[in-house]
Amino acid sequence: MGEEVMDITDSVEINEPEPTHLVEEHSTPVSESEIFKDMLRHMMAPLLLGMFFGSLWQIIVMPKINLFPNPIHGSFIIYLLLSPIIYKILVGQEMNRAKEYAFGFVLLAIVLSIFWILPQQSSLYCGVFLTGISWLWLSSFWLQFEFPPFRYGLWHSMGVNIGAFGGSVLTYIYF
Repeated sequence: MGEEVMDITDSVEINEPEPTHLVEEHSTPVSESEIFKDMLRHMMAPLLLGMFFGSLWQIIVMPKINLFPNPIHGSFIIYLLLSPIIYKILVGQEMNRAKEYAFGFVLLAIVLSIFWILPQQSSLYCGVFLTGISWLWLSSFWLQFEFPPFRYGLWHSMGVNIGAFGGSVLTYIYF
């Protein structure tokens, strides 16, 4: 019952074809109207809501207080209070995941709020420039996919941050 040893020269040569790249046959290209709708829901709506909340905070609250909470902090607070309604309108997934959306939003909002406490121009660099570039970069490719509510919360908090800054500055200048 000895084992037979096979020499490599005795082996049969098999030519296997290279693996082909699989392309999903059922994938449909994303139309421009779908991209535009997603851009309105996930980029423009948080930006405009942030502008509105930042302007509102600048007009109503800032004359009564000196420095903190600033309009960006105020926008985060208002947005978080309204997050279940905003989640239903913008994300539109089942409502039992609204907490996940709010958690994603508040997680980045806390980090950005810390940036807005930094002295002098440090808050502008971290809170506006870096966040703005990151938000635009993420928005350029995240529009193509569906995500869990947590990621939408992160994405929307960046938009609210940029919008609140822009809205509060414009309100300060013109009102």
